[in-house]
Amino acid sequence: MAKRVAIVGTGMAPSGTSSVPSWDLFATAAQEALKEAGLDPSSIQALHLGNVYSDFTEAQTNMAPKVLSAMGVENCIPCVRYEAACASGGIAFRQGYLNILSGMYDVVLVGGTERLRAAPGSVVQQAMATSMDLAERNAGLTFAVYWAYVAKAYARKHHLTETKLQELLAKISIKNHYHGAFNGKAHLQREVTLQDVMSSPMVAPPIRVMDCCPFSDGAAALVLASEDVARNCATPIWIAGSGQASGRFAIADNTDLSTSPGITKAATDAFRQAGMGPRDIDVAEVHDCVNIHEVVCLESVGFFKEGEGIHAAEERRTYFDGDCPVNLSGGLKARGHPVGATGAYQLCEIARQLRGDFQGKRARDPEVGVTVNVGGTGTAVTVNILRKE
Repeated sequence: MAKRVAIVGTGMAPSGTSSVPSWDLFATAAQEALKEAGLDPSSIQALHLGNVYSDFTEAQTNMAPKVLSAMGVENCIPCVRYEAACASGGIAFRQGYLNILSGMYDVVLVGGTERLRAAPGSVVQQAMATSMDLAERNAGLTFAVYWAYVAKAYARKHHLTETKLQELLAKISIKNHYHGAFNGKAHLQREVTLQDVMSSPMVAPPIRVMDCCPFSDGAAALVLASEDVARNCATPIWIAGSGQASGRFAIADNTDLSTSPGITKAATDAFRQAGMGPRDIDVAEVHDCVNIHEVVCLESVGFFKEGEGIHAAEERRTYFDGDCPVNLSGGLKARGHPVGATGAYQLCEIARQLRGDFQGKRARDPEVGVTVNVGGTGTAVTVNILRKE
């Protein structure tokens, strides 16, 4: 591929609890991204938006044109909403990237938005359940239970006692809360201790409350541009590789819950396009809706061998100053999880890490970063590789 595409602007609303609807959240993030890019809203040629549960939580399904209206964009550009569970923001980004790569457009606005905290918890749980297999959720399965199955499968495979497993998982939460405490846009800006995590209520053994991310409100936006446009922008960050894959929908159809073939496939495709491998990555944002998923991501991408990723936080390898910095935003665990926007947050955060202006803990002079955004039970995956030049 001879053509190149860059991120030329990023914008993020604070993740947490919002008093304004999700379309206004995104409009604010988009304005920030356009300001960074030095571009006017009239230059946007298309909008790709990730949003999952607004029909449950805000009684609004026609979200993409609603966002354009909130932004005051009236030039009749095409717009579309993507629903792919937690991977919606990453897929919206990838579709905008492909739009420009094809030569169709030069400037595309992408990102995601979600508002979950204004709705009752029962409504949010009902909405989340629609991202799972119908038969399994009718049998009482929840995402917390699914991740408990994953954790138990991992422990059996790698000969960990439940106590040791819980301690190692807790240290991932401690690491991500530490990073989140320095991120002014994070939902949970506080450090936690081993005792905090280990004494939190049990959700689905061995998973506790403090092993899980919060539901959040938030929005993140990125302006993508062709090379001709990007060269005139201040600090372009180039998209080196992008991969997307899917996984088996029914949990019962999986033969090994401790790995994710979808993540491996998406990562392999992204690395092949970029002409790189896992060792070339300087900083990563991966999908840690429950802390065991960070481990699955790290091993499935190839940062660690199977059975080694669980020890990375304990060994401080995934801290900001380690040899494999991961989730310096705080990850979903501390930054929060505005579902349709999460993948877009990850991309904004990595772009700012590479530019050197991320407002939080930073990796040491990173040149290349990666995002891993996963939907459902591994059923939708995007992996995107960004580089400074």
